[in-house]
Amino acid sequence: MTGHGEFGCDVNVDGGGITFVLPEGDVFVFAHEADGEGLGYLIAADQQPGRSPDELGRFVPIEGEQSCWFGAKDDITFCVAVEQ
Repeated sequence: MTGHGEFGCDVNVDGGGITFVLPEGDVFVFAHEADGEGLGYLIAADQQPGRSPDELGRFVPIEGEQSCWFGAKDDITFCVAVEQ
């Protein structure tokens, strides 16, 4: 992920998206909408109840890079490799 390099973590995958914890404890959420695209959110590790997550904008699949997405709003790229 942009700004974090490669790191190991538990990735939660369901029909609606992907969620994983970043090294500093923040939670990244990719909420799938359609055609592989979706919205990204960042939930602070110390998020207080009732506070909204940071909206990272729309993420689109990166052509030629399987399981990678790009968000133009904050110039963020993330890739996910899920081991089963």
